[in-house]
Amino acid sequence: MLAAVLSAGAVLAAETVVRTRVNRAPDGTYPRMLTRRVQLRRAHNTGLVGSRLESRPALATAVQTASALVALGAAVLIHLPEAHTPLFGRIGAGLLSGGAIANTAERWAHGMVTDYLYLKDSRIPLLRRRIWNIADAAIANGAVLAAAGLMIGGGL
Repeated sequence: MLAAVLSAGAVLAAETVVRTRVNRAPDGTYPRMLTRRVQLRRAHNTGLVGSRLESRPALATAVQTASALVALGAAVLIHLPEAHTPLFGRIGAGLLSGGAIANTAERWAHGMVTDYLYLKDSRIPLLRRRIWNIADAAIANGAVLAAAGLMIGGGL
């Protein structure tokens, strides 16, 4: 359980620091290139992935809250002794939970989620069409690690 708590805490801390800096920066600061392929932007998403449900913010909040609760439930199940989940799967559950909590907490506090990473020249088209944040990356990578851990560990 410690691995999941530490990885979730790391995501929450990193996301809090970066979002605060991005949101406090003066207008005109963005976009700014971080590397040849990564651009820093500031986008406030009142909807969900790709601004879906943007016109229905209460529904977006409800869906995101339910998703975060499912992620937390999955993290608990992964830690049951019967799951036999390897360490990387437990870390994945923490990343998934930490990202879900970070995005949900910001939505509750501000009615939106701040996205700031744009992968300008990504070879993967999906990554070029979205602006991401650390929590989004933690959710995606955590889900893959947690699922792989359950498959290798034998599942429940």
